[in-house]
Amino acid sequence: MTGYGRSATAEQVSEGIDLTGKHALVTGANTGIGKETVRVLALRGAHVTMACRNQEKAEQARRQIVDTSDGRILIGQLDLLELDLNALASVRKSAASFNGRGVSLDLLINNAGIMIPMERRTEDDFEAHLGINHLAHFLFTNLIMESLTKSVGCRVVCVASSAMGMATLTPALEDLNWKQRKHSGFRSYGDSKLMNLMFARELNRRQGKNGVVANALHPGVIATELARDQSLPFMAMGIFMLPFMKSVPRGAATSIYVATNPDYASRGGLFFSDCREKKPAHKLALNDQACTDLWQRSCELTGLPM
Repeated sequence: MTGYGRSATAEQVSEGIDLTGKHALVTGANTGIGKETVRVLALRGAHVTMACRNQEKAEQARRQIVDTSDGRILIGQLDLLELDLNALASVRKSAASFNGRGVSLDLLINNAGIMIPMERRTEDDFEAHLGINHLAHFLFTNLIMESLTKSVGCRVVCVASSAMGMATLTPALEDLNWKQRKHSGFRSYGDSKLMNLMFARELNRRQGKNGVVANALHPGVIATELARDQSLPFMAMGIFMLPFMKSVPRGAATSIYVATNPDYASRGGLFFSDCREKKPAHKLALNDQACTDLWQRSCELTGLPM
């Protein structure tokens, strides 16, 4: 049990932690909790790569983080990496570009994601939640594994969600790509968030011997751009829920806590919410065989060797 809870901010949970000399990479880093995660990591001394699709917006976010830091964050602490999770070819290109920098990566936060009500397909014809939230991060993480294992005690943090409770995945992992089932935005999002946790658990099992510690978390319900593609009724409901939502600094707290707290330097395969270990909202997340099978299916879908 920690002394932190739902009201803790990212700055509060990392107070006193020195990340000088550490290199982090955050996906979806130009807005919302991704941007706040970058800001606080840099505030604690880390060099942070902001992996984003839109480089113009990424540069604006970088400038804003530096300009509002009262001199505590230097522009040289933040660099950019173009990463379009909608296309696996782009993911491969981004990973190759990052690997070419020769960086020893201490921390990877797979933060980017979408939540949309309608059916959408990626450039590789994957259902969008599957393709962007899970497969693209799965591929990117594996392709930069050499950069991760260069570091002693690197951490991988996957931003999942308690929305995994809506998932319809079975141990057979049938129709991951929503070709036979009638599409549901909520259920497909839940599936992808469940896969985020399953990926983290299996990654921790496979790479733990190489010093990789992987965990996943639920950041909370936050008023961010994640809701930009929602239907009007959903957005109206969101306005009603605003008083009950977390602020962005509070929403980023659990990501920062899992990424920096010394208690989890070597403990992986866990799920967190409100800066505390929590039981996953779906029993399949604790099914070791299903996690292994998902890894193998993900290798097949992304073209990675098993």
